[in-house]
Amino acid sequence: MKMKSFVLLFFVAIVLNSCNVDKCDVYCSSGPLTLSFELLDKTTGENLFTNNTFNPEDISVLDLDNNGSSIQFAFNSENNINLINLGPFGWGTNIANYRLKVGDRNIFTLNIDAKEKTEDCCSFVQVNELEITNTGFELNPDTGIYEILVEL
Repeated sequence: MKMKSFVLLFFVAIVLNSCNVDKCDVYCSSGPLTLSFELLDKTTGENLFTNNTFNPEDISVLDLDNNGSSIQFAFNSENNINLINLGPFGWGTNIANYRLKVGDRNIFTLNIDAKEKTEDCCSFVQVNELEITNTGFELNPDTGIYEILVEL
């Protein structure tokens, strides 16, 4: 009887040991990349939408690789934050060359090359190149927001 129990226990241990848990059973993904921009007066540092220098209705984003067609964007005015959000990048849109305008004024050009990658079963966006031209800017390390310095 002891021998049958031992054999049965040994067989169960082998079967359970062969049922490894796949390390990819846990879903982890950063999702696509969205970039946030705050337009600031280069001299005073004030947000140009908050101080009513610019009107959000005058914003346009143009795709320079597609005959200047309009690109969808989001304007976040909640709690008077006044940020422009562009994206998603890396999933679907991998390379983008955009020009952001307010009215007739060219504010900046964005060139980004990003792609979705998977390592250790987790998906994330790898930015190969990100270039903002025709303006001064700073990346706020605490918020991840690009502070675009506009000379008026």
